Amino acid sequence: NKVEDAITALRKAMEGDDAEEIKRLSEELTQASHKLAEAMYQQASSQEGAQEAGAEAGKDEQAGTGTAEDDVVDADFEEVKEDK
Repeated sequence: NKVEDAITALRKAMEGDDAEEIKRLSEELTQASHKLAEAMYQQASSQEGAQEAGAEAGKDEQAGTGTAEDDVVDADFEEVKEDK
């Protein structure tokens, strides 16, 4: 993994006192983490797109059924008893 390798190299460089090497490895770690974040974002976007497509297909199937359940109304009621 490039990120883990960059972290390991940066930690070793930080034990020394070569500021240029630390700066270079810090930038390398930043670039590697950006690539990782981009890959994760693309994967999440593709999964979200697939889920939305599945949800749209499900809506189309439900719209064609026209069952009585589509007209369900949630309401409160009160029972009235007559005294005889």
